[in-house]
Order: sequence, then C-alpha cells, then structure tokens
Amino acid sequence: MDLTLSNKPSEFLDKISALIWVTHESFFHEYWKKLNVSIDKEYIQVLKELREVKEEEREFLTFYFGSFFGYDDVANGNIFCLATTFFRIHEIFDKSFSDTINGISNSKESETRKKIAESLLHVKGHSDKTEADLYAEDEELFFSLLKELPITGESKWNLLEVMKQPRVHIQFFCDTLKKLDKQLDQALSPLEPQRTSWMNRLKAMGNDIPLHIIQTIKGKEYMQKSKVHIYPVLIPFTALISKKQNQIYMGLGNKADVFFASKGEDRNVRMLNLLKLMADQSKFKILTLLKDKKLYANEIAERLQLSNATISHHMRVMTAQGLVESTRIQNKTYYYINKEAINEVLQELHEQLT
Repeated sequence: MDLTLSNKPSEFLDKISALIWVTHESFFHEYWKKLNVSIDKEYIQVLKELREVKEEEREFLTFYFGSFFGYDDVANGNIFCLATTFFRIHEIFDKSFSDTINGISNSKESETRKKIAESLLHVKGHSDKTEADLYAEDEELFFSLLKELPITGESKWNLLEVMKQPRVHIQFFCDTLKKLDKQLDQALSPLEPQRTSWMNRLKAMGNDIPLHIIQTIKGKEYMQKSKVHIYPVLIPFTALISKKQNQIYMGLGNKADVFFASKGEDRNVRMLNLLKLMADQSKFKILTLLKDKKLYANEIAERLQLSNATISHHMRVMTAQGLVESTRIQNKTYYYINKEAINEVLQELHEQLT
C-alpha cells in the first residue's frame, strides 16, 4: 500500500476546523466526554482566542458553520455545515490557504450547487453523481430532499438561499475567511509545537496504524488498490476519511493513533476497557444483534430505537477496540461482530480467573 503525507491542506482545513469547533464548543465538550478522552491545555488556550472571533463574527459563523442537524443526530463528531460543502479534500490537498480560497471563490455556480446536493445525498447514504446533478438543477427536487432529511429549519432556509445565489454567498464566505486569516493564525499558534511533533510521529508511524484505522472505520474492501494520502487535522482523536476513485484521503488528529490502535495497551488495561464496553447496555444489545448477521447503522438504530448519531458513536468505539468489524456493500458500511476478539476476551478471563 502506497502512503503519502502532506501538511499542505492543513493551512486551510485547520481554520475551517477551528471555526467549527468554536461554533459548536458545547457539542465537542460532550462528545469527548462520551469518548472518555480529554484535550491538552494548549487547546484550551486556543479556544479562548477563538471565542473572540466568535463574538466578532457570530452571524457569519451561524450561517456558514451552523450544523445542518441537531446535536442528537451528529454522527462521529462530524459537523455537516455549509462551509464543508464548498470544497472537496482531493481538490485542495496540495494547495495553500490562498490558493484554496481562490479556487473556491472562482467556482462555477453549477458546481457549488452540485457539491451541496452531493453533501446532502452523502448524509442520506447515496453517492450517485448523476443523482446529485438532478437535485442541483431542479429546485423542487432539491426542496423534496431537504424535507426527507432531519435538517434544522434554519439550515433548510440557509441552504435554499445559497442554492439561489451561490456566487454571492461563496464570495462573502471567502472574503470573510481572508479577513480572519491572520487572526486565526495567531489563535492557533499555541498548537504549533504539537503540530510539529504530530507530523514527526506520522512520518515515523509506518503503514500499519493508518491502514488499521481505515479498515476499522470503512472495512477491508475500502482499501483495495488504493493510494492513501494522509494529512494532520486540528481536532484531536479524529479520523476523517474520503475517497476519490482509487485515492483515499485521511485526516488524522493528534492522538488518533492512541485512540484507534488500542491493541498495544497493557493486557489488563485492555481487558478492563473491553469489559466496560460490553457492560454498557446499548453496546451489549448491539453485539447481540450482530452475532448472526451484518447490519448497517440505520438498521441497528431502528431495532434499538436509538438515534443514528448514538449508534455511530457506539460503532466507532467498538470498532476501535476491535469488538466489531465493518465491510462496504453497495456504498453502505455494514457491521458484524468480531467473534475472534470475543473469544479472546473469554479466554483471557478464563486464564486470569480460574
């Protein structure tokens, strides 16, 4: 497997992530709490600086960085907002901040509409580019898509506004980011030592951990005959994965290797973590559902009457710990129990307690 590493997209993506983070500060606090992780003190310092930006640009942040969904429907900490619909990782991977801004600013209106439609269809579980073209060109069809998705009323209105006048809203978005560029650089400066250290760790990491993370989140089939491009991201414990043809783009937040590569833990620590997971009522119910067949997140959510975001959180934790594995079938991620891992837990208990 061919892996490459680049720090280039972070010039733009770190600022987008910072604005998402400060806009949804309470959500991320609760999300990290659920994952049982804590952020370093440097991030607290950065957040204080970002709050000044929030006070100055509250209306801009609400419009472009407000979540399409209520927090109960946010899966795996991925906030979908207008800002993230305006670009694709493969388009900006080798570009600087200014080049990325120029590229977005010069986007054709038809392309902006298409990207918005693609993003919403992706959330719905569809990835047909022809289907995206249809929704982008037909206002009534696009409105019907909004009605199908559990998008907030404010976000529906904002999306319709941008679809009507993409050029106006794209230009304001780019102009405001350029205005905030130096202020965001200053706010993010306390993380520079961590970024340098994280890049060095990524360079020394080799192939095993990145491939393990991809397989954990997307399944073995996702990696077939693909080249992997890795870049650092601002939000810690994060793994963002996208694909364009046979090119995989993976953003890894600081400590993602620690969170996902749990098999290096002390045996007793790992055993206690696994037992804690299985002692959780919802997670145990999910494991019992998966013991006989593969299911995708929506099916699990319906059977247990839980939100998709809650199920996605449980699946990420259990796949990271190796109790559950995943596979891609017709653009859907199906989960199934890792019986070998379960047997290892039982064998370990037998050896230690009898």
